[in-house]
Amino acid sequence: MKCFLIILFFGSFFSALAQEKPGIANSNYSSTNSIFLNPSSSVDSRTFIQLNLIGANAYLMTNQAYLPAFSVWQVKRGYTQVPHIVTNKMKKFFYGNFSVDAPALVVSHQRIGFGFFIRARAEVDIRRIPYELTRILVPQKLDTALPAAIDINLRNVKLSSMAWAEYGINFGMMVHKRNNVLITAGGNAKYLTGIDIFYANLQRFKAHIDTTVVDIEKLKGKVRVSEPGWNTGKGLGIDAGIIYKRSLKKETEYEAYHANSKKSGCVYIDYRYKIGLSLLDLGYIRFPKKTYKAGIDGSLYIDDFQQVKSLDSLIQNGFKTTLEYDKPILATLPTALSAQVDINLSHHFYLNGTIIKSIIPAYLVGVQRANLLSITPRYERRQVEVALPLTFHRFIYPQLGFAFRVRSFVLGMDNVFPLIIRKNTYGLNLYFNLGISLFKNPACRTKHSRKKKQKIKKRATAENSFMMPDKTNEAVKLECPEFG
Repeated sequence: MKCFLIILFFGSFFSALAQEKPGIANSNYSSTNSIFLNPSSSVDSRTFIQLNLIGANAYLMTNQAYLPAFSVWQVKRGYTQVPHIVTNKMKKFFYGNFSVDAPALVVSHQRIGFGFFIRARAEVDIRRIPYELTRILVPQKLDTALPAAIDINLRNVKLSSMAWAEYGINFGMMVHKRNNVLITAGGNAKYLTGIDIFYANLQRFKAHIDTTVVDIEKLKGKVRVSEPGWNTGKGLGIDAGIIYKRSLKKETEYEAYHANSKKSGCVYIDYRYKIGLSLLDLGYIRFPKKTYKAGIDGSLYIDDFQQVKSLDSLIQNGFKTTLEYDKPILATLPTALSAQVDINLSHHFYLNGTIIKSIIPAYLVGVQRANLLSITPRYERRQVEVALPLTFHRFIYPQLGFAFRVRSFVLGMDNVFPLIIRKNTYGLNLYFNLGISLFKNPACRTKHSRKKKQKIKKRATAENSFMMPDKTNEAVKLECPEFG
């Protein structure tokens, strides 16, 4: 298990496979997925018990390069696509998210929901990289010669990656039931095992450089690195959420309602709409040993760079530098706020809107979640579910996805275009889950099956009575006419 999770971390750098699983995260039948977007979704799930066996989720997005006219079917036929470098002057980013879902169990019964989960996660976050820097560092079909003069003005350029494992429990309950309103609240508590952290932040870099003069007005940055390995760090994390539901029918009363229970006749009360709010990944991981910490802060002026004999001495005089080994590193999780609105359009059709906003600033050590907006129509039944999520990565970059569920098997992607048309592709993604679901409480099913058996027994008795009448010889004699 340890080796597997370490391999997962290194694999995250080479994975080209969705960020928040928008196609299934708001499902009423997939509680082992929905608790990671809003933990209170376990309370009133339409699935009594769900066991996830295995799952994976991988996501890659960048505006630095794209695959021109990319098609999955071309790759299948052995065609190799060469990425093209983007030449516009926007700041560049690269974001990767990879996770493996180990066994998880969620139970929704009466007034509460509860369960456990095990996951391994890795995130790569590179942001605010200036065009001038990528133009020099990334090979491309452009003139890469340095210009005669360079003016640099950078803030919060960041490169970070972190990998960890989660062992968590979920609990939620109904906190308000009155008239046609139901409010549930819940949370996830997680123990974290750190695997790796790399963090570099250029907080400020303002300078002018030409053929002879180097004028660094301000340079401030820091680096935090730990040696990769199992259990190199430990930490804690929580998720918390609340959901407000209004029933489909105004006359419905929630007071006596118990989810998946005989107490309320084993009936699920459908909603007209529900609104959810959640806080995700609030926590930290502490890496105590085998660490490297460095920092730099200061300014420098060189009037004739070509006459400099010792650059090291100039740097030491102009900058305050720090270098430490085996000092603890405290890294934050990719904390975010989320809001979800789910509207029942009737006849098993729903429309969902979800927003996820990172609240971790770039200067804090750790990884940042990418901002996301999704609008997802879906068709949802017990055995089958289909969704078409329209997502906006960082609230800007649109992608159209597709996801489906057959009982407990889930398969989805945030960008479906490579499957159907040839299109410039900036992101690739894929997620799946395989599990076992007990949709109905056996206590409810037993009552139904007894009634069914009684009906079958009565029907058989009636048929036997009709086909084989129990009549005495005397009765037969009276009914049959005598001859002769």
